[in-house]
Amino acid sequence: MKKFVISIVAICATLFFVSCGGDSKTPEKVDDTDTVADTDTNDNPDTATDTDPTDEPTNPDEPTNPDEPTNPDEPTEPTNPDEPTDPTEPTNPTDPEPTTEPGDCELSELEQEFVGTWAQKIILRSKSSTTLAKNVPSVTTRYLVVEIKPDANCKLDFNKKANQICKTDNRTGDSALNKGVVKFNEPDSKFNTIFHHWKPADIAGQENIPYLEIAEEGGEKTFKLNKDWELRGANMENPAAENMISDKNDSRIFDHDNDGNAAFTIKFNGFVSGPMYYVQRLSHILTGKVVADGKIEGNVEWTDEQFAHPDTPNTTLKGQKTTVTDTSKSVFQLVKVDDSMDCATLLEQADTIFDIADPNTDVPLD
Repeated sequence: MKKFVISIVAICATLFFVSCGGDSKTPEKVDDTDTVADTDTNDNPDTATDTDPTDEPTNPDEPTNPDEPTNPDEPTEPTNPDEPTDPTEPTNPTDPEPTTEPGDCELSELEQEFVGTWAQKIILRSKSSTTLAKNVPSVTTRYLVVEIKPDANCKLDFNKKANQICKTDNRTGDSALNKGVVKFNEPDSKFNTIFHHWKPADIAGQENIPYLEIAEEGGEKTFKLNKDWELRGANMENPAAENMISDKNDSRIFDHDNDGNAAFTIKFNGFVSGPMYYVQRLSHILTGKVVADGKIEGNVEWTDEQFAHPDTPNTTLKGQKTTVTDTSKSVFQLVKVDDSMDCATLLEQADTIFDIADPNTDVPLD
């Protein structure tokens, strides 16, 4: 009897822990750091002003400071020594420098081939483990419409159209007792539309790393989307350097999907059904090549970290999930489409748009 109970608990824990990844662009990151500004001039020696009338000069025609100019028509020294004195320099050094409009860019012939709207399919394979269950297989598929076009600095950029993932499908488990489906596409789920996103240049110390790199070598056109990060259920300033959430009291956790529950909510339908409140951090690198006109294929190198918040109704889901991803069976395809393509049209035509082979279709999830 004891072994049976342990088995059931392990199965319950397994079902909720699934892997998923892909490219996307998100709303502005939320910063939950409290900032206190000192506005009391009496307590701040840098801003306090002495208004004692006895300190006024006895002769208003004479300067009180010999370093000040004697001619009132001459400009005074700048009040902020950090600001530039050269009138050709910007008055505020923190303002962004003027950038070139995308329409003014002179792109190479190779770059022009990539500019446009693309339908994207991503298939991700992994095995996940919790304290009670080990090496549970999972395959997640994402569908997106993305745009490749020059940014304001005339560098090719890669963005998700309408800031959303069109659809996310998942299958988890390798037996009748642990198979299930994550309800990513439910009407009340915000999984496909709400998440933090960082491109390489958004990470401190990586400002000069491009997001998209294309090249032509030996007649082969290559494509690489450098590592980006995706986060749900928590705030981070630098997802590439910060520790993953591992404690329910971590101040970075917040109600990301505004449903009244901790972190981010997903639902599972299987042997055990119900919600899980979790934090998920993903990273992705897409490396491929042009295989035909308007078609790119390649593999996905990715990571997936998850923490199940203890507020999750099923108490067996507490704690961390460890995921081992399989790059050889994680693939993507980009197909160039008309600029009018949107998610609704993509999902209607997905079977005819994409022809990439799923390396997991004929492979048991084991």
